[in-house]
Amino acid sequence: MDTLLVFFSVLLLLLSQNASILGQLDSSNIGGSGMGMGIGLTPPATHPTTPPLRLQPSTPSITHFVNDSFIIFCQTVQKDIDTKWRDPRGQTRENTKGRVHIEKKTTGPLALVFEHISLEDSGNWTCEVNGNRNGNRNVNVEREFLASFELLVNQKISFGKTEQVQSVREGRDALVNCFVEGMPAPEVSWLYNGEYINTVNSSKHNRLSNGLYIRNVSQADAGEYTCRAMRITSTFSDADQITILLRIQHKPHWFFNETLPVQYAYVGGAVNLSCDAMGEPPPSFTWLHNGKGIVGFNHRIFVADYGATLQLQVKNATQFGDYKCKVANPLGMLERVIKLRPGAKPWGPTRFQLKKLFTDGFELDIQRPHMTNVSDEMQIYGYRVAYMSETEFKFSAGNWSYAKQRDFSFHRGMRFYIPYLETNTTYLMRAASRNLAGLSDWSAVKVFTTATGCSWNPSLFPIYAIILALIWT
Repeated sequence: MDTLLVFFSVLLLLLSQNASILGQLDSSNIGGSGMGMGIGLTPPATHPTTPPLRLQPSTPSITHFVNDSFIIFCQTVQKDIDTKWRDPRGQTRENTKGRVHIEKKTTGPLALVFEHISLEDSGNWTCEVNGNRNGNRNVNVEREFLASFELLVNQKISFGKTEQVQSVREGRDALVNCFVEGMPAPEVSWLYNGEYINTVNSSKHNRLSNGLYIRNVSQADAGEYTCRAMRITSTFSDADQITILLRIQHKPHWFFNETLPVQYAYVGGAVNLSCDAMGEPPPSFTWLHNGKGIVGFNHRIFVADYGATLQLQVKNATQFGDYKCKVANPLGMLERVIKLRPGAKPWGPTRFQLKKLFTDGFELDIQRPHMTNVSDEMQIYGYRVAYMSETEFKFSAGNWSYAKQRDFSFHRGMRFYIPYLETNTTYLMRAASRNLAGLSDWSAVKVFTTATGCSWNPSLFPIYAIILALIWT
C-alpha cells in the first residue's frame, strides 16, 4: 500500500511539469494558431537567384601591347543595380574621362575603356554588383557578386635613347650602349659588320644588360655593331634590331704616304695640293704659305672628313714656295710641307682623232709632242680627255666643267679607250697633255658618234635560221 502511494505521487509530479511546459509553448504561438499543442518549425531562409554577370569579351585572360586601345563590358540581367569596376589595386573607377575611364548608357552595360594601355594597367580588373536577399522581414542583408578578368600587358621592343653613332678612345675599354625596352624582356645578341659575336667565355667581348663591353679597343674594332632583340612566348613572338656605328677616337695619322714633297706648276696654270689624314674626331686642316696664312682670291680649299685640298690658280711667281698643312684634333697634331716649284707648261697633243668606233665607246688616236729645252721630268707623261654628249652640252650651255673626264698615262700597249657610252649618240670631246706642272691648253673640240646597234631585218630570216641551226647541231 505504501509503494502504490509513492508511485502515484511521482506520476502527479511529472504531469504537472509537462503541463507547465506545454502552456509555455502554446502561449508563444510558434508554428500554430495558439489553440493546440503542436510545435511550429521555422522554415530555412531562402536566397534570391544571383544576378548573373557577364563580361564581353569573356576571356579570363586578355593580352595587349602598350598603347593599344581596348574596351570591355560588364552586363547584368537585372536593371537598376549598382555596378562598378575596380582596378588591380582595389580602387573603384568612377571617372568618365581620361586614359582609363568608365562609360555607362541608360540601359546598356557598364563599359571599361582603355584609350592607351600602360604597363601599370596589368593585373585583375573586377566588376562588382550588389544584390539583396530577405532573411527576416525586418533585416536586409547585402550580398556581393563579382566577375573579373586578368589584363596582361606586353611592351613592344624598342631601343629608347640608344645613339646610333658612338665613340670611344683607342686603347680603352668600350661599352657600346644599347638600351633595349620590352615586356617581357627580350633576349639580346650582337653582330659586328654582319657577323655574329660569340660573347660566351670571350676575353674580348662581354654582353651586359645595357650594351656590349669591349676590352682594349683598337681601330680594328671600329665599324657597325647590330644590337638584335628577340623574344618568343606562348602567345606571340617578335624581333627588332638597331645598328650602331662605333668610332674609335685616335690622334691624326697620314692617310696617304705617297704625297709628293715637291710639286710643280706654271704661271697661268693651276695646281692641287692635297693633305689627307685620318683622325677621330675628324681633324681640322690649316694651310700656311711660307709660314703665313693664305690670303687673296687665287685659291680655294676643299675640306672633307679625312682630307683638305688646296687649289691654286697661279697668277704670278710669288705664289711659289713652301706650303704647310697642319692637321689637328684634341688627341694630337701633324704637319707636312709641300714645296711648290715652277715647272714647264706642257705642249698640247700633236694629233687627236678617232681611231676605232664601237656601239658603246671610242678608241682614240692621240699623239704627244716632244718638248725641247726642258728636263726629262718635265716631259709629257699622259693625257686627259673631257667629253659630253650633245644633249648634255646643250643642257649645260657649253660649260665644260660639267664634262666627264678620263686620264691616261703612257705605258706599252696603252689604248686610249673611252667606254660606257650610249649607242648611236653624238659626243663632243677635247684632249690635253699632262706633265708634272699640270695640263696643256685644250685641243679643238671634236665630234664623234657611237655606232648603231644591231637591228632585226626580216628579209634576212633564212640566214638567221641557218646560223641558229649550225649553232645547235
